[in-house]
Amino acid sequence: MIVAEIKTSNKCADDYSAFLTFNYNPDIIAKIKDCPERYWYPEEKYWEVPIKYFNKLKWDLPDLKIIDDDGILAKTEEEQNKHYNVAIPANYSFKTKPYKHQIEGIQYGLNHDCFLLGDEQGLGKTLQVINIACINKQLYKWQHCLVICGVNGLKWNWKSEVEKHSNEQAYILGTRIKNDVEYIGSVQDRLVDLTDLTLHQNNYPYFIITNIETLRNSEVQVALKYLCKKEIINMIAFDEFHKCKNPTSQQGKAILKLHTKNMVAMTGTPLMNNPIDLYMPLKWLGFEEHNFYQFKNHYCEMGGFGGYQIVGYKNMGQLRSLLAECTLRRLKQDVLDLPEKIYTDEFVEMTPKQAKIYKEVKMEIKENIDMVVNSINPLAEMIRLRQATGYTGILSSKIQESAKFERLEELVEEAIANDDKVLIFSNWLSIVNPLFGMLHDYNPAIITGETKNRVQEQDKFMKDDKCKVLIGTTGAMGTGLTLTAARTVIFLDEPWNRALKEQAEDRAHRIGTTGTVNIITLMCKDTIDERIHELVQRKGKIADILVDGKLECDDKQELVDFLLS
Repeated sequence: MIVAEIKTSNKCADDYSAFLTFNYNPDIIAKIKDCPERYWYPEEKYWEVPIKYFNKLKWDLPDLKIIDDDGILAKTEEEQNKHYNVAIPANYSFKTKPYKHQIEGIQYGLNHDCFLLGDEQGLGKTLQVINIACINKQLYKWQHCLVICGVNGLKWNWKSEVEKHSNEQAYILGTRIKNDVEYIGSVQDRLVDLTDLTLHQNNYPYFIITNIETLRNSEVQVALKYLCKKEIINMIAFDEFHKCKNPTSQQGKAILKLHTKNMVAMTGTPLMNNPIDLYMPLKWLGFEEHNFYQFKNHYCEMGGFGGYQIVGYKNMGQLRSLLAECTLRRLKQDVLDLPEKIYTDEFVEMTPKQAKIYKEVKMEIKENIDMVVNSINPLAEMIRLRQATGYTGILSSKIQESAKFERLEELVEEAIANDDKVLIFSNWLSIVNPLFGMLHDYNPAIITGETKNRVQEQDKFMKDDKCKVLIGTTGAMGTGLTLTAARTVIFLDEPWNRALKEQAEDRAHRIGTTGTVNIITLMCKDTIDERIHELVQRKGKIADILVDGKLECDDKQELVDFLLS
């Protein structure tokens, strides 16, 4: 038996400690040594553990008897769980009604200057951070919140989310307009904006957005440090922080030098799966004092060739305790107020070569616009344009690129890290096949019009733990199958109408579903993808045309004009 007596501390920084006595047990000693702060009294033969660490440790101790005559343990737990000092103001108005877990996350953020928001994908980290920033602006008259995107295409998502969930506006550094089309200019353009922000901060929206690559420029680094020092930037939110792993890289060094009053690192990936990646967020947020070499040697078992390779990990209890001090992480299975489906629209930016092919196809369609409008099915004439946003290898033997593939791979990696399985839909076999090869490491199943036994592939996905991904065409995989092993559904491109998309979604969301299903739609910014998405989502004349199949001549012209707008 382990006896823990709760009383006034002898050595620890806390006011109270647990004093533990027990017969020698190396497993129990190892757990106690994992606590960041603990003391061994060799003459008395007992351990002292601060109350804050004992509260976490006690669940791992078998056969535990607690002696707490003064009720100290209950008092300290009550103190830890008391209402935060800073509450959401009574006069603050949410533009989008938050769920209960999001309100709790916002309250947590208002009372923690620097923290890691590690909610699982689909729980609305963006909404929480936007409202934390807006409330702090209301409370403290903050000037600007800087959003750094670890993934390039997320800039447009953030701009859209800010305007959806708040009454503030957002500006992407380097935004320029040419021929009535917005685009992101060079790093030099972003530097010009930062210089102008220094002089005329009131001319810029509250939210300033950029991507991590911008920080590689030394002049940008200097400008951002100055803006933070002068409190023109009061808060930094770093989305997809797990993408910034290397503290010795140019952008890694830059982010570690960038500090302001409030900083939030955001990631949906469980970082304990790869503990070495915790150094960057812990160091940036101010919870890790050591350099990377010291951190690695304390938490990693080194070996292999020359003794420089990580072959295992140690002191994981300490690291978990350190992470717990600065992290808020909830899983979908733990959140009871979520809807049955969570919809996320993600924008990606085409590569320059991909954008060139898209432009060429679009020009060709415009040059033959009369033939397109007068064809039996003008939608069929748009297929090549849609395929160009998916994978250029369909249209070119030399250029085989896809911004969607790159983002898809990141989303799949994150979902699988959270012990999820993934369904991926595309309209075209010519996109499904190369994707199947790209995701080979996940032992994918595949269902297309060429699949001879759909049930066999369905069973592989549902029953084989090694099969993490099922890829298929919407026509072949969108009906008649039960694929409830997946909690993430990704559309590389959308069907022409909402009913077909819902049928495909419901392969995962049907009887047998054990939780919320994430529906993610990938779209290339400023392309036909956005028009299709608007068509699928909205009600109105053009959408009705697609559902009813009534394509009169005037309707065709209206539809083509809309898709090419």
